[in-house]
Amino acid sequence: MTFPPDDPGPPPPPVWSHFLTPLAILLGAAAIVVAIVVTDDGSESSPPVAPALDSLSDSAESLSASAQSLADAADSLSEAADRSGSAAQGGAPAREGTEQEPTTLRDALDAYAESLGLDVASFGQCFQSAAAEEAVVEQLQRGVALGVNGTPTFFINDKFISGAQPAWVFAEVIAAELAGSPSSIEEYSEELQVLARRDPPGFAIVAQRPDVAGVAIEGSPAARVMIVEFSDFQCPFCRRWYDDTLPQLRDLIGDDVALAFLHFPLTQIHPNAPAAHVAAHCAGEQGKFWEMHDLLFEQQDVWSRLPNLN
Repeated sequence: MTFPPDDPGPPPPPVWSHFLTPLAILLGAAAIVVAIVVTDDGSESSPPVAPALDSLSDSAESLSASAQSLADAADSLSEAADRSGSAAQGGAPAREGTEQEPTTLRDALDAYAESLGLDVASFGQCFQSAAAEEAVVEQLQRGVALGVNGTPTFFINDKFISGAQPAWVFAEVIAAELAGSPSSIEEYSEELQVLARRDPPGFAIVAQRPDVAGVAIEGSPAARVMIVEFSDFQCPFCRRWYDDTLPQLRDLIGDDVALAFLHFPLTQIHPNAPAAHVAAHCAGEQGKFWEMHDLLFEQQDVWSRLPNLN
């Protein structure tokens, strides 16, 4: 749903286009250092805990993979646009009742906002605002500063976990934090020690905890254990973690354990992610961040394939 200005002029650029300036420069520079590839640890990226410089061959391979991802994304968007055009000519498929399936990304996000009972006019104004985009970029930059380069990436206090690991990994680390926060990998189970010895490591103790000021938090902001998730709404591994692990962790969330979500859209391979993150931010402005968070993951197969036309 859009709201024309009193004095019509050129239409505003799409939300995601703002990410192609400072964000593209930032991530483009990062691509020289890290490879954006699908790894076997349940994440989309190369390891966040890695040397600062890779070999030239690794960098070339990274750029080649990124270029292929962009080409695949362009093909996908072109096919979605063709389907959208065909639907417009022959009539859009209808849901039960009189509602129609969304044919563009913005249609879908507006429909989600309405289904959550948001003020759709306020949501639309927020969605088009520079402030919402900047909020997403600022959280992404926090992750980059910590060495995050893929999703999902987690920190449980000062403990780093890479990828969509199973619930037992999180349960063990949370229990250890509640019992006193170990300072040595040897204080964990052999299974976690094996994860830590992997190359790249899937578990580590780090020097710096993430800054969670101003981010969406489920549970008490003063909880003794803060699970910090850097995530991408279009990432299939993030969706897998949402489906398989988060439901079990939510049983622990309360006064002692909390979950903080930080935006980390991988714009090179997920072209619809920036708009989805802005939508979640704007839902949060009306107190419905987690409801939109859940809906975006549950409907990922729908909105992620739609053309972003406005």
